[in-house]
Amino acid sequence: MLTKFMSIGLLFVLIIGAGMCEDQAEGVENATVAMDNVTMDMNATSNVTAEEAAPLSLQYIWSLSLSSGEQITMALNQSGAELFGSAKYEGAEPWNGVVVGSVNGSSVDLVLTALKGRSLVPIVMKGIYSEDTITGTYSVYSPRGVVSSGKFTAMWINPDTSVYTPAVIPEAAPPAPAAQTNVTETEQTTTTQPTQLSTRKFFDVTEKKEEIFSSPASIIPPGIGMGAGLS
Repeated sequence: MLTKFMSIGLLFVLIIGAGMCEDQAEGVENATVAMDNVTMDMNATSNVTAEEAAPLSLQYIWSLSLSSGEQITMALNQSGAELFGSAKYEGAEPWNGVVVGSVNGSSVDLVLTALKGRSLVPIVMKGIYSEDTITGTYSVYSPRGVVSSGKFTAMWINPDTSVYTPAVIPEAAPPAPAAQTNVTETEQTTTTQPTQLSTRKFFDVTEKKEEIFSSPASIIPPGIGMGAGLS
């Protein structure tokens, strides 16, 4: 009888021990899964942090085409997410300019300020970078607002921005001097026309002196008789 009770008790002990071992194994498995989840979350966080710490690199020399027809060369340098550099246009009326902007993921914002003559002309560009190309829209501004707008495309052509050179701007020709009148020369070339003399011929009494003085009557004024003064 005692042996029977001991056998039953040993069976209970074995059953309880097996249950406890199963619970422990399940707990270890759950803990392992939880650790794996934590590791995955940490890896995802690390990837996001790495992307934020290393933004897209756009430090190149770019060929920028505007829908207005201008073909611009742009050299971008980069410090973190900040962009800065120079730009030039070498067409019929060349100009130089400066560029500032930023990159956030694949979004690119740029402001190109061109010095055209004596005027500063800002061009604001918003684009997306994909496969070595930035595409987007631009607007040209003046102190009164938007002057024109359109689309642009920029492709990088050289990774070495140190070889960039600005456009050569021809010097403006000095204004022509005002015309001056040479008074001395004018006075020398001006001649005084002599006063035209009258062509009327005067009667020379000496030519007719013999006829005039041939008789006393010829010297008596008209209307006075020969005997008017005689007594």
